[in-house]
Amino acid sequence: MENTYGKDVTFSGSIGFYDELKRQVNKFLKEKRLHKTGGWRMITKMMFVLTLFVLSYVFLVFFSDTLFKAIVSGFIFAQGFALLAFNVMHDSGHESFPKNKYLKKLIRLTPDFAGFSRLLWCVRHNVLHHCYTNIDGLDDDIQIVGGIFRLSPEQKWRPCHRFQYIYAFPLYSLLTLSWVLFSDFQKIMTGRIGRYEYPKPAPVAIIWLVIAKFIYLGYMVVLPLFYNPVAHVIIGFVCVHLIFGFTISIIFQLAHTVEGNSFPKPNNVTGMVKKEWAINQVEATCDFAPTSKLANWYFGGLNLQIEHHLFPNICHVHYSAIQNIVRDTSRKFNVLYVSNKTVFSALIAHYKFLKRLAEKPVMEKNL
Repeated sequence: MENTYGKDVTFSGSIGFYDELKRQVNKFLKEKRLHKTGGWRMITKMMFVLTLFVLSYVFLVFFSDTLFKAIVSGFIFAQGFALLAFNVMHDSGHESFPKNKYLKKLIRLTPDFAGFSRLLWCVRHNVLHHCYTNIDGLDDDIQIVGGIFRLSPEQKWRPCHRFQYIYAFPLYSLLTLSWVLFSDFQKIMTGRIGRYEYPKPAPVAIIWLVIAKFIYLGYMVVLPLFYNPVAHVIIGFVCVHLIFGFTISIIFQLAHTVEGNSFPKPNNVTGMVKKEWAINQVEATCDFAPTSKLANWYFGGLNLQIEHHLFPNICHVHYSAIQNIVRDTSRKFNVLYVSNKTVFSALIAHYKFLKRLAEKPVMEKNL
């Protein structure tokens, strides 16, 4: 049954948890003289990611004259897309990078040139996901078109869900393909994201969305057609998105839909969530591979998702430095802080979560 609330969703008053966290984190950054936007570390990383993205694209389109070269360059290009999304687009969307205002304006356009509407992303991610994490009916990340997944205990069980732990992983690959070709257009035309009706965008914003989509399809499909057979281009386009989509999906699922995460249910009349907003962010989120330098670098800090949700305006290069503050403060206030030691253990936790929610709830069994 779809959740409907008599009033807008709100959270209970502060118990001092977030105030204490902000005080300690700001003090730490000031003492270490660390700028929130990441400084030279983030600029260097961005240059590397953009170089990898461009070079892998050039090699895939113009120099992949054998199947082996196409497979290797296609895989690297897909990872270049993922690195761009994790490390550049995500931080720029939260205004946590870069410091220079002109460069900031330029980088904010990267989602559009990568095939995704920045306008809709800001609503879906910055507003709905970050404000209402794991709340069914509002957090768009747990609302799957057609209800083919059950990603919250509050969502209605369907017979197809009994197999979701089997079909989920291959279907995750379709995320970005659906996003680029269907989802953005559907949301613009309906003016809704799930049950949330967002402010009507200006005509110029809609025009820009269409132009950006044409630019994206131009370099991803049209240009390659001048140098490669049609079948090769179509197969390459789909395969790149399957790899990219799977990579993106998995990382976001490991941060919010694993054993141990909470799924708050607002009061049906008042819309009130019983806990402080920041506490809900911690308990509805999960870190994984927190001590892995490779994971922190590759995932753009998204493996330290708790720290990101609490401080989205701080660049991800600082998350590993502040995670001890967040963990210790959570323990001090008796806030559940969930963390899986490795990517593999997080995958297992997600698989167990999918399998548990695949079972028909006891109440429904008795009806």
